[in-house]
Amino acid sequence: MEQPESKKVQKKPQKKLYRNHVAQILLLVFVAIVTAFSVMGYGISRYKRDYYASATRSCNVMVADLVKHGEDFPNENMLAYYIPYSMNSTAASVGTYLYLFNTDGQCILCSANTGQEADGLTLSVEMLHAMKEKGTYLTDRSSGKFNRSIAEPMLCNGSAFTIQQDGREQTYYLFANIYTHALNNYVTDFILVTVLISLAVLAIAIAMEMHIILQRAKQREQIIQVLQLNARGDYTKKLQPEQWVGSEMEPLVTVLDSLVRQAERAESYSKQFVSNVSHELRTPMTIISGFVEGILDGTVPRNKRMEYLSIVSQEMQRLKMLVTSMLNLTKFDAGTIQINYQMFTMNDTAFRTVLMFENRLEKRHISVEGLDAPPLRVYADPDLMGQVVYNLVENAVKFVNESGTISFRFESSDHDWIFAVRNTGNGISKEELPRIFERFYKSDASRSQDKTGLGLGLDITKQIIHLHHAQISVRSEEHVYTEFEVRLPQIKPPHSEQESEETPRLQPPTQ
Repeated sequence: MEQPESKKVQKKPQKKLYRNHVAQILLLVFVAIVTAFSVMGYGISRYKRDYYASATRSCNVMVADLVKHGEDFPNENMLAYYIPYSMNSTAASVGTYLYLFNTDGQCILCSANTGQEADGLTLSVEMLHAMKEKGTYLTDRSSGKFNRSIAEPMLCNGSAFTIQQDGREQTYYLFANIYTHALNNYVTDFILVTVLISLAVLAIAIAMEMHIILQRAKQREQIIQVLQLNARGDYTKKLQPEQWVGSEMEPLVTVLDSLVRQAERAESYSKQFVSNVSHELRTPMTIISGFVEGILDGTVPRNKRMEYLSIVSQEMQRLKMLVTSMLNLTKFDAGTIQINYQMFTMNDTAFRTVLMFENRLEKRHISVEGLDAPPLRVYADPDLMGQVVYNLVENAVKFVNESGTISFRFESSDHDWIFAVRNTGNGISKEELPRIFERFYKSDASRSQDKTGLGLGLDITKQIIHLHHAQISVRSEEHVYTEFEVRLPQIKPPHSEQESEETPRLQPPTQ
């Protein structure tokens, strides 16, 4: 049976994930082994050094005692009694094997516990050379053992000393062979304890790592499942960042949740946009189609045809502005729109725009003010600025109150050309005012009064204003008015575009 596509997609990343964790565990094992052997080596070297010092101390004490006794009794033959006695008692009490050699490397005496005869025992060339050069010798190799029949490792320690013997100075070499039982037992126990502790720590570390691995895998699986649902347009389940607070996944989940919510809003906006566009296109097309068919089939009386054709023309202009808005929106997002600067009169643009809404204004008894102001000549893109005027006027017509007023303002300051549209009505709340230029955004009041708008007008207006390096601002007082003000920077047009005389003005409509 063929595996689902999602399982195939997840298989390789999971394998890679597990390989990464196996590598981490192997690295952890390696670090644990290196650490354990380092600690073990350090501990054994410290103990071995202390053990050697303790083992040789008794021999050094004996050598010091022999030297002092020789000084106290210079005429005594110490080889006859005192030295053998000291060697036997020390060997018995310390548990060591003592040997006394002359400077020729020949053995003179052996402690009783060795069970060996002195005759025939000699120092090796290496040992004799070390004693003559340094006066000491220390080794734990088999070459330091004088009784080769003993298989167990032994420590060999040699010390040179000079005593008064029969009234003259005589140098001897005292060697001790010491069993390394304690050292061997310590090393064995230390290694065993170190290995056990290391294994325990390693087992705990691996268990913790595996727990973390499984937890991470579970978390990733949970995130993937939610994201797969979201990718299919199902937003019933979300990542819920508050449940991941304190975990290492928190930053990732927060970012992903933000992206998912933005995608959800974008999808919602897109659906609303398609629905609204369909409605917005259908309305003027229905009106145009109905009126044209009425004229063609003779249903509309001849004396009404011009009136209906005027309405058709207005709806065509409305349809044109709608299509232009959507096309410009695409150009804005692609960054391909260009500005065609020309000199034109802003008052005339506003006048032509108001004519497109004349029927709606008359039906609601809306009065229009300010169109008869002195002409305001500006240097900008007439088509793009015409769309700005259309969007602002359309917005004012939608939200002006019954029998209210829409007023225009045309001014010129030292640096700017100013154009403003004000309408009486409900206004915009302070909370919603900062968001009205967002794409697809509609305030609560807008939703109740404008059920078909696209929510694009003010976004497109803002982008056109920014292309002109201009500014747009909004002022509103709830239940009183709303006013949008555009400030275009005064740009001096090329000489060829400056007109010597004013073009004829259009007459504002009478109310």
